[in-house]
Amino acid sequence: MTEELINQIKGNKRKAQQEFYNKYSVQMFRLAYRYVDNEQDAGSIVNTGFYKIFNNINRFIYKNDISLIGWMKKIITNEALLFLRQKFTYNELDDISSAVLFSEEMPDNNLMLEDYYRLIRELPNDLRTVFNLFAIEGYSHKEIAELLNIKEASSRVYLTRARKMLQENLTKNK
Repeated sequence: MTEELINQIKGNKRKAQQEFYNKYSVQMFRLAYRYVDNEQDAGSIVNTGFYKIFNNINRFIYKNDISLIGWMKKIITNEALLFLRQKFTYNELDDISSAVLFSEEMPDNNLMLEDYYRLIRELPNDLRTVFNLFAIEGYSHKEIAELLNIKEASSRVYLTRARKMLQENLTKNK
């Protein structure tokens, strides 16, 4: 089904593009919204991302839905990072030893997944971006540094600060 839909998109079938957008836009919106402050910016990122997806679909070789989603997530993430780099400046920060990433154990509480999502959304933009890239998307500090045009040590500091702030907020919600 998906492979057939992609082939129709490669043939510039507008109905197939609409069906594809309807099928994947909510998932890509959630991804974009993890990086930006508001729904309007997330929507713009998704629309720009889908424009790029449709323009580059001829280069994509379908293997399975997982490879397709991974490819689309990379495009949307890159669009979100481009948006953030245009809007914010990521400063170089002093190195912090990895031993201080967690000075205490995370609190054991009964927060639901949506509560964790909300806590992550409350992080400042710079901390949230690095946290999302590292902890959720699985990028290395080297990759994050390249994406944000900062040093690896700064990426580690941003992550440390994000974790510390999350830890403090989790303790407050206990």
